[in-house]
Amino acid sequence: MKRLFISLGIVLALVLGAYYFAVHTVAGQDALLARAAANIARQSDPESPGLRVHVCGSAAPLPAPGRANACIAVLTPEHFFIVDAGSGSSRNLGLAQLPMQRLDGVLLTHFHSDHITDLPNINVNAWATGHEGPLKVYGPPGVAQVVAGFNTALAPDRNYRSAHHGEDMLPPAWGIMDAVEHPLNATMSFGDLTITSFAASHEPVEPAVSYRFDYRGRSVVITGDTRVTERLRAMVDDADLLLTDALSLPIVSAMHQGAVAGGRERVARILVDIQDYHASVADVAALTRSTGVSMTALYHLVPGPRNAVMENIFRREFTDNMVLTHDGMEFELPPDSGAITIRD
Repeated sequence: MKRLFISLGIVLALVLGAYYFAVHTVAGQDALLARAAANIARQSDPESPGLRVHVCGSAAPLPAPGRANACIAVLTPEHFFIVDAGSGSSRNLGLAQLPMQRLDGVLLTHFHSDHITDLPNINVNAWATGHEGPLKVYGPPGVAQVVAGFNTALAPDRNYRSAHHGEDMLPPAWGIMDAVEHPLNATMSFGDLTITSFAASHEPVEPAVSYRFDYRGRSVVITGDTRVTERLRAMVDDADLLLTDALSLPIVSAMHQGAVAGGRERVARILVDIQDYHASVADVAALTRSTGVSMTALYHLVPGPRNAVMENIFRREFTDNMVLTHDGMEFELPPDSGAITIRD
C-alpha cells in the first residue's frame, strides 16, 4: 500500500510539473501556442463522398447561450453552399474551419434580420481566405436589394482591406457580393448537385422559400421559417433528412405568462405574434410520422434552449427519428445509401 501511495504521488507530481511547465513557462507556452496555431490553420474538408450537413446556427432571435441564429452549411466533394447567415454563424463557420475559399454561394430563405445579418462577415471571410470572384448570394425576389445594401455599407471596409493587404491579394471587385435572384419555385443544377427552391409559408413575410438538395441518391430539405404545408409534405416525403424550423408552444406560452406578470407588454405581444408563423414541434412530429422522411432535425429553435430542461421540453413529442440540433452538429449522408451519421 505504501508503494502505491508513493507511485501515485510521483505520477501526481509529474502531472503537476508538466502542467506548470506548459502554462507558466515561456518555453511551455510557446510549444502549446505552436501546436494550437497548426490546428487553427488546418481546414475541416475531409474526403466525404456524399452530402455533409453542418449546423452553423440553431437558434431563433431570442438569445440563447452558445447558439447562433439560423445557418446550415451543405458540402459535397465538389460543392459548398450555406443556407441563411444568421448572427453569430460566421464565427461558427470559422471555428469549424470549413473551406470558405471554395464557397459556391449563400442561399437566403427570406430576409428577416436573423437570417441575413452575418452575410457581410461570411463574404469577408471567403474573400480573405482566397475565394476567387464575387460571392454569389441566391434568393427569391428582393435578394438584389438586400445584397446591394450590404455592398454599399461595406464599401469603406473593402477599400481599407485592399489598401492594407494589396489589391493583388484582395481585389476590390471580388469583395462585392453578386445577387442571383430565382423564382419561388425553381431548380438549379450544379453538376451532380440539384437544388430545388419551393415556396414556404411564413406570412406576412413574403417571399419565403425552402430548399431541397439532391446529390448522388441522397436528399436534404432545409425549410428556413415556415408552417407545415402540403408542398413541404410532398418535398420531404422521400427525403433522407429534414432540417426544420420549430417552435415549442409550452415554452413560449410560459414565457408569455411571465412577461404578462412582469408587466412587459411589448414582449408579451411579440410572444403571441410569433406563434402563428412557425411550425410547432407537434406539427413537425405529425409531419415526420405521416411522411417517409428518414430523419427530422430541428433547428431555428423558438426559443433556443438554455438548459437541459428546455431541451427535454422540446423533445416531449419527438418520434424516434427526430433530433434536436445544436451548433456544430454534423450529419453525413454517404452516396446511394440509407445511412445517416450524426457527429456532435
